[in-house]
Amino acid sequence: MSTIKGSDLKLHKVLSSDYEFHIPEYQRPYAWEVEQAEELFEDLWTFMEQEDKTEEYFLGSIVLVKDDRTNRADVVDGQQRLTTLTILLSAIRDRLQGNSKWGAAFDKYIMEPGDITLDLEEKPRLCLRTRDSEFFNRYVQSPGGMADLANLDTSRYQDSQLNIIQNGSYYMERLSKLDEEQVGRFGQFIVRNCILVLVSTESFKSAYRIFSVMNDRGLDLEPSDILKANIISGIGERERSQYTERWEDAEIRLSRRGFNDLIAHIRMIFRKEKYRRSVLDEFNEYVLKAVPGSKTLMDEVILPYADAFEVIRNQSFVSTERAESINELFSWLHRVNNMDWVPVAMELVRRYESDTEDLEKHLTLLERLAASMFVRGVYVTPRVERYGRVLSELEAGNNLLEEGSSLNLTTQEQKYTLERLNGNVYEYPALLRMYIMLRMDSFLAATTVSYKHKTTTIEHVLPQNPSEGSQWLDEWSEEQREEWTNKLGNLVLLSRQKNSEASNYDFSLKKQKYFQTRSGVSLYACSTQVLNHQFWTEHEVEERQIDLLKVFSRNWKLKGLDLVTS
Repeated sequence: MSTIKGSDLKLHKVLSSDYEFHIPEYQRPYAWEVEQAEELFEDLWTFMEQEDKTEEYFLGSIVLVKDDRTNRADVVDGQQRLTTLTILLSAIRDRLQGNSKWGAAFDKYIMEPGDITLDLEEKPRLCLRTRDSEFFNRYVQSPGGMADLANLDTSRYQDSQLNIIQNGSYYMERLSKLDEEQVGRFGQFIVRNCILVLVSTESFKSAYRIFSVMNDRGLDLEPSDILKANIISGIGERERSQYTERWEDAEIRLSRRGFNDLIAHIRMIFRKEKYRRSVLDEFNEYVLKAVPGSKTLMDEVILPYADAFEVIRNQSFVSTERAESINELFSWLHRVNNMDWVPVAMELVRRYESDTEDLEKHLTLLERLAASMFVRGVYVTPRVERYGRVLSELEAGNNLLEEGSSLNLTTQEQKYTLERLNGNVYEYPALLRMYIMLRMDSFLAATTVSYKHKTTTIEHVLPQNPSEGSQWLDEWSEEQREEWTNKLGNLVLLSRQKNSEASNYDFSLKKQKYFQTRSGVSLYACSTQVLNHQFWTEHEVEERQIDLLKVFSRNWKLKGLDLVTS
């Protein structure tokens, strides 16, 4: 039986000569994107600024396979945090290069400096998988490497290395807005006040069992369990069983996880800001103290918001008017890459459920705002702050349908949204480019579309890599292909897997054999557009690009580019 050891250590003890962390080859690639990297930064910075300077920040747990006779530690769980923390500390180190006070203070947390007396050679504290290790060492762990990282051409990288580039570039940009003393103090807080729990065992089998148990949430006591005990106990005995039943009914309808999401969303409606402490602490502080009495809390807060949340989750709004369009707006909101919009939607449903015209108008603006932030790549902190302002204006009784409200887009936001849509859309993250294509197709279809086809892929009309001797190379110069290949005007949707051979067909054959179904038409409006063309030259693509930008401009009411007119 393998011995299991656990200890909570401050980061300066974790990133020390006691541990040489290795990411095993069987691990998935480094997967955190800027969204997660930004959230870690903001959580650490906010905690440092707002809490008592002696308070410690818990970074979570890491599961290791480690023999006491060596400092080598294979990481079974915790790769994402260790890698991101190393990127952040490397950015702090490079930001402080040449500073007389901080100087090379953070080098030792990234690289083992070596010690001949202890037989320690100079090497990285963290070694990624073989395919990423050299890249990580050169551009992140080596002093000065972060500046080179930020200048790399992202189109040449993918998966883990692309995430490393984007997260490192974000940290360098974020730190450039702070003075050197602030950066040094931030780094000091991270290594001195942040704690990781290290759980280690000598065998992989035992370590994996620990990992599985730690991630099995089936028996965990959730915040809603604690709140239920506190709230229901505050109701008189005669009605307690009735309210218990109503609570449990809502929990069944939403699922256990969904009910905990509900608690978090209600906290946001009352708090209107990002978390500073746990969900439970902030619910107690901002909801329980604001609503007197357990019955009032149940009748006026928890149960009504549970009903609104269920409608939003299931897209099941019922009314004699506008129900279909309202539920379609919910379906598009669910396609963005976050759920931060949900508290606003819950509040709108509660306020306007009997006035479907107003509800539809508000949800139309909410969908536009959420979509624009997705397209523009707005990160979690400014996103939550924006929704917090919307909730504050709702509470204050402001007219959110008026220009200048937080629910509306500013002129600059409209312009930047169009600029992003006018860019090389196919090079955007997969989730975003598919969202843009599907939303565009729904606007072209001008009717409710389900998009529940088994397979949906994005195809280039002008191929990315035309075959030698093909029509494409005769009709398109290299400069034209570089300009237009990955833009909206050259992209269509297919209800089948891509076929590399068919992708390179000349235009007439490609239309006939690739873009059409057996019935002779396409399932997608954007593909039908292309079928109506006889030729596919730069002229057709440029015209289609302008037309599609006009489609977005009309439907999302966007202004700001000269080529887009209403």
